[in-house]
Amino acid sequence: MSMIVVYSSHTGFTKRYATWLAEELGCRAVSLDDEPRFDASGFDIVAMGGWLHAGGLAGKKWLVRARERHPQARFVVFAVGATPVEWDDMVAEALAQELPSPEFAGGERFYLRGGVAYERLSSPNKLAPRLVFKMPAKNAEHAPRSAEMLAGMRGGLLAP
Repeated sequence: MSMIVVYSSHTGFTKRYATWLAEELGCRAVSLDDEPRFDASGFDIVAMGGWLHAGGLAGKKWLVRARERHPQARFVVFAVGATPVEWDDMVAEALAQELPSPEFAGGERFYLRGGVAYERLSSPNKLAPRLVFKMPAKNAEHAPRSAEMLAGMRGGLLAP
């Protein structure tokens, strides 16, 4: 059975997970950022990872095309984001939005906690964290999830 891990990583968190997964599976990891036209033909299982940001999954366009071109392959998706995994309602909502049924029905999908490496973000992607960092402390006191997210973002969570 042939396997491949493909991923899109902006600041390194998704790349780290993809590399770990490929090592465990004994296959290789391919960056869609380096090879955006990567062809998944010839693989029985394709694990695709992307970073989840502002409601979008990096690599989704590639995933949709690859699934259409290779219906015989089994696709597994892992999304990496800064939202704590314990917030399963928010995680489930984001995954359902990005991988909706029936298009992705029955497909295996996973969410993994990453973080924010602000210094590695591109200019447009720095806007949302900048706004969150400026959130007044009094607002965070009244919204426990906001306070937890803000603390995690300021701390960088996991180093890529």
